Amino acid sequence: MNKNIEKLERSLEQSENDAERLEVLLALLLAHKDDDFVEGWKFGTEALELAKLLKNRNSVASAHEGLANVLWKLAEYSQSVEHFEEALDRYLGLGDLYAVARCYCGMGIISGTLQEYRTALEYFEDGLSASRRVDRHQLAATITGNIGHVYFNLGRYKDAMDCFQHGLDFYEEINETQGAANMLGGMAGVYVYQGEYDKGMELVRRSLEIHKTANHRRGIAVSMLNIGSTFHRMGKLDKAKIEMKGALNYCRSINLKMMEYEVLKNLSEVCSDLKQEEEASEYLRLYMDGQKEEKAMSVKRKNEQFKQRQLIREMQNEKK
Repeated sequence: MNKNIEKLERSLEQSENDAERLEVLLALLLAHKDDDFVEGWKFGTEALELAKLLKNRNSVASAHEGLANVLWKLAEYSQSVEHFEEALDRYLGLGDLYAVARCYCGMGIISGTLQEYRTALEYFEDGLSASRRVDRHQLAATITGNIGHVYFNLGRYKDAMDCFQHGLDFYEEINETQGAANMLGGMAGVYVYQGEYDKGMELVRRSLEIHKTANHRRGIAVSMLNIGSTFHRMGKLDKAKIEMKGALNYCRSINLKMMEYEVLKNLSEVCSDLKQEEEASEYLRLYMDGQKEEKAMSVKRKNEQFKQRQLIREMQNEKK
C-alpha cells in the first residue's frame, strides 16, 4: 500500500462528519482506479450512497464516474456503462464538458474492447470534441491515442501510426512518461503487424519498463501480453506461451479481469498453433465464459448512445 492511500485511510477513520467522509471516500476511489480495482469499487459504492444521502450532485457524478472506471477493468462492462451514463447525464446538467469528455472516453474504451469499433469511434470523437472545447489537451491526446487503437484493429495502420505519433509528440513535449509509454505500445503493435518485429519488440519493451517504473498495473499487463503476441507473430510459439502465461498470472494477481480475458483468448490461439488442443480448449472456454455478460448489454448501449450524443451537441451549440 502506498503512503498516499495509507494517509487517506487514516483520514477516513478520523473524519468528523459525512461531508468530510465523502471527500475522503472519493479520493480513495480515485487512488485505487489504477491500483486495487475491488477496493476502488468498495469505496466508490459507499461514496455513491453517501453522496446521494447528502444530495451532492457533483459528488454523485464523480462517484458514478469512478465506479465506471474500476468496473470496466473488472470486466463488468454493462455495470460500467450504466455508471458512465449516470455520470454523463449529471455532468451535462452541471455543464462540465471536461467530465463529459472523460465519460465518452471510457465508453469508447468499452466499445473497443467489445470490438464494436464504429461505436467506439463515435464515442471517442464526441469526447475529443468536448475536450478540445475546454482546452484539455492532455485528454485530447489520450483520446487520439485511443482512436489510433481502433484504427489499428480495423487494419488502418497508417492512420493508427499518425494518431500514436501525435500523442507521443504531445506527451514528450510535456514530459509525461506514462502517456508516452501508451503511445509507444500502440506504435509497437503497428510495427509488429507490418512485419517489423525488431522495431516492435524494442518499443514494447521500452513501454513495459516505463509502466513498471510508474507501477501502472494495466500498462504492465498490456505490455506483457504484447510481448507474447510479438513472439507469436514471429512464430516463436514456446516463448509466446511463456510470456502470455506470465501475463495471465499477473492479471489474475491484480484482479484485472478485462485483460485476463484478452490474454486467455491469445493463449488459446498460441496453444492451438502448438497443437496443444486440450489446453487451447480450456483457455477458450474460460474466455467464452467471461464474454457472456459483456455482450448482453450491447443493444441497450446502442439505443442510449444517440440520445447522449444529441445532448452533448446541444450543449456545445449553446456555448457557441
